[in-house]
Amino acid sequence: MGEGPRFRLLVQPMLRTSCWARMLWSRPCIRGRQVQASSPLCSAQDRRAATVPNKVTMKGHAPDALLKKVSRSGGPGGQSVNMSDTRVQLSFRLEDAAWLPDAIKGKMRVIHKNRISKSGEFSVAVQTTSSQIQNEKLAVALIQKLVKEAEQELKNDEFEANKLGFVDYVIMKKKKEGREEELLKREQALKDRKSRSREKTRNKKELKHMW
Repeated sequence: MGEGPRFRLLVQPMLRTSCWARMLWSRPCIRGRQVQASSPLCSAQDRRAATVPNKVTMKGHAPDALLKKVSRSGGPGGQSVNMSDTRVQLSFRLEDAAWLPDAIKGKMRVIHKNRISKSGEFSVAVQTTSSQIQNEKLAVALIQKLVKEAEQELKNDEFEANKLGFVDYVIMKKKKEGREEELLKREQALKDRKSRSREKTRNKKELKHMW
């Protein structure tokens, strides 16, 4: 019996119900097919937390700072909104951002591509309040939120990679221990379940035609 998709189909449902299996899925050292150390999923440099810099400048892009631009807010509002520079735009060059790991940069290019200009500038703009200071704080919080979304997507990717690898590991372990009979029984149980499901569907169609 080979170690193909059918094996994974048999083992994976059993692992999902096991607490210890879910714990081991999160450990990159225990899997049947390991991710290389140079992979973005395992790189120590890419595992460090990304923290949005507190430094804000209006004199051009810098690797450790955000570029700030202000303008008048649009839309309805009072005199303080339409006549003052309360709208805040914060941006940074994604490629040059020293505070962002490369893996997060790559993920942001995918999930936040609409916020990146042709020149590679990532930007957000906030004009929610009539205070420039408050809008700046909201803009920083928005950047942090978008970075967190990219980090979470990377964690999801890593989880899926570890999960698939661990299934292969369990299959190999069962084969080595001479427990292939368990997999065969599981395969037969799945076949029987599918057969019963098809028969139930066929009976429903026959009853429908009778009426």
